[in-house]
Amino acid sequence: MKINAVTHGALRILMICGDGEAISLPEMASRLGLPEARVTKSCSALARAGLLVSRRGRGGGYRLGRPAAEISVLTVIDLFEPEDDMRICGRADNRACGTCPFAGACGEAYRAMRDELGAISVADILIDHTH
Repeated sequence: MKINAVTHGALRILMICGDGEAISLPEMASRLGLPEARVTKSCSALARAGLLVSRRGRGGGYRLGRPAAEISVLTVIDLFEPEDDMRICGRADNRACGTCPFAGACGEAYRAMRDELGAISVADILIDHTH
């Protein structure tokens, strides 16, 4: 599995918002080295999902919508990535997939990967800005 650039950016947004301080869009884009338009789009999707909240005005910006420990990496991936079921069968009719040992092994590996990503929280991957 390879996550796309938008998903990677969204994870990085959450990673820098975890310190509790509100971060403005321009500051966030600058810190991440991403175009402000992409950050805006990602922040909007994260906010619609309840993962970010925004406040306008002086002292405003974005911060996490819930504790970092309650946001799994898998939640973010599922928000931005298309469903990826690791279909490995090259047959057009997929008839062999139900009994193919390799397809079964790949399915188990895919489920294990999702379980691992579900166990990793944003709190586990926060960026420390004090150093």
